[in-house]
Amino acid sequence: MSRRLIAFFYLLTLGSVCHAFTFGPTSTLTEPDFLPVEKAFALTISPPKEGKLDAIWSIENGYYLYQEQFSLSGDQARKLRFAVFAEGETKRDPYFGDVIIYRNQFTLPIHYDTTLAPGTLIKAVLSFQGCADRGLCYAPQKVPLEFTVPLLSGTETNDYKPSLTRPSPIVSDSALSPSQAQSVSQMLNSNNIASTLLAVFGLGLLLALTPCVLPMVPIVSAIVVGTRHSKLGALYYSTIYVIGMALSYAAIGGLVGVFGTQLNLQAQLQNPILLSVSALLFVLLALAMFDVYQLSLPSSWQQRLQLTSASNDSSWRNSVSIFFAGVLSTLIVSPCVSAPLAGALLYIGAQGNAWYGAIMLFVMALGMGIPLLIVGLFGPKILPKNGEWLQDIKVIMGFSLLAMAVWLATRWLPFYTHLYLWGTLAVSASGYFFHRNSHIPSHPVRWFLALMLLIIGIMEILGGATGSHRPLAPLKHLTDNNASTVESANLFDETITRLEELDAIIAKQDGRPIVLDLYADWCVSCKVIEDMFLSPEIRPKMHKIQLIRVDVTNNSPDNKALMKKFNLFGPPSLVFLDKQGKERTTLTIMGQPSKTLLNQRIETILSLD
Repeated sequence: MSRRLIAFFYLLTLGSVCHAFTFGPTSTLTEPDFLPVEKAFALTISPPKEGKLDAIWSIENGYYLYQEQFSLSGDQARKLRFAVFAEGETKRDPYFGDVIIYRNQFTLPIHYDTTLAPGTLIKAVLSFQGCADRGLCYAPQKVPLEFTVPLLSGTETNDYKPSLTRPSPIVSDSALSPSQAQSVSQMLNSNNIASTLLAVFGLGLLLALTPCVLPMVPIVSAIVVGTRHSKLGALYYSTIYVIGMALSYAAIGGLVGVFGTQLNLQAQLQNPILLSVSALLFVLLALAMFDVYQLSLPSSWQQRLQLTSASNDSSWRNSVSIFFAGVLSTLIVSPCVSAPLAGALLYIGAQGNAWYGAIMLFVMALGMGIPLLIVGLFGPKILPKNGEWLQDIKVIMGFSLLAMAVWLATRWLPFYTHLYLWGTLAVSASGYFFHRNSHIPSHPVRWFLALMLLIIGIMEILGGATGSHRPLAPLKHLTDNNASTVESANLFDETITRLEELDAIIAKQDGRPIVLDLYADWCVSCKVIEDMFLSPEIRPKMHKIQLIRVDVTNNSPDNKALMKKFNLFGPPSLVFLDKQGKERTTLTIMGQPSKTLLNQRIETILSLD
């Protein structure tokens, strides 16, 4: 819930966090136990008809696909979009929380722009990724799509080319953002929509407590309170005002959603360069919250509405006038260009869906409108007085924006940098509160928050320094494996990506057997296996073998050639070479093994001459 609040607060996803994956231990170990990717996930694509075509996967028992790994890419991908996802199965990932998966048969409608002229040729690439329950994670797959828009609505075309030869297992550069929707009802039926809407509503309430919303208070007072209606009438007119404000936000969200669809931002905002630019943008927005510079509309625009709304013209005393007052006040004096809303708009643009954007900003505006309803009912005198607490809220928003920048950066930076970034952010926030506490009389809550942030920051930095890769449990590896920092750093003798590098290692083999550990950044089971190597049962044997990490994260031609040599489908996999450098195929493990099985295999390879 807290992660969703941060996400919807400031763009938070930009297409979706690319989650890693969780796998259970496997009891079997040889390659015939795993199907080739094209058999595990047999894909057919229907001809285009009535504005869409269907991608249909027949998934074998014991295998599943990840919702967040579906994506569209290519120059013409902006002309395509996914429909709302069907309800899937929630799978708990110990590293990254809940992920949505699909089993058995799964159909994903792909809609194309119905305004395209008949006969228009569309070329794009559909990406997906799946895994086996027993631990093997296949490399992300890319399937070319090629078809022409039907000549008549509802007719098929003979020029359809699904290009469904064996998909090329190339790592996808993009991941699908949170589920898109085509209608309000579909949105309300999507996964966790209730918690999402509640989070966005809470964001609106939080924004209402910032100075950027205060200019709306005198407008409400002049328009609603000044009408001298009964409390019921004042509540009615306040509601009309807030609805006008909320609908204007919904219109903005819808337009941004359409804009995002046209540019296919959910597919574009995934490569390191654009992620870096987005992270930098969040840093700039955060600086605005720290008052490094002001981000606002021209003062003349703001004054114009205030003068108009303050007049006693009777035309402002009817529902229509008050409704449009809410619309105009949103456009002029609300935080329409403030840092938090700018971040939210960027997030909505990344989703590429008009309904999604409209609903999210409408609900956010309702949250912002709650204090205004109270003002309309009781008058401005009931508002809390300005104070240091308002500044604290503003600064907290700034640090939340910085958290979004860190989150975006960690999607492509190496794992060891993640904890350093989170730790630095927490220590910086702690420093702010300690500084505030030393200059003004402070509530114990400020001292508590400063201390907790400092502790969290130190733990994150220490975790990064000792080789942890879990921001949510930065020091857990110290108790899990009893290994020192030096042991963890020296676990792997070498890291390779090509067969030539392996040949060089075998040529200078020092008499120890070799264990090849097939690894990828997106493979959580690979990290689980690393923890197994550092366990008390296995760690004492590690000096007797050469442990070589085979990094296939990029799935390059060299990576593929290396996997092909050992008949591997993907990570995690372990290959055992004896003291003469000969592969012992009967010992090969594909998927995540149990600690007992891994220990047995190491003992076996050590016993061979």
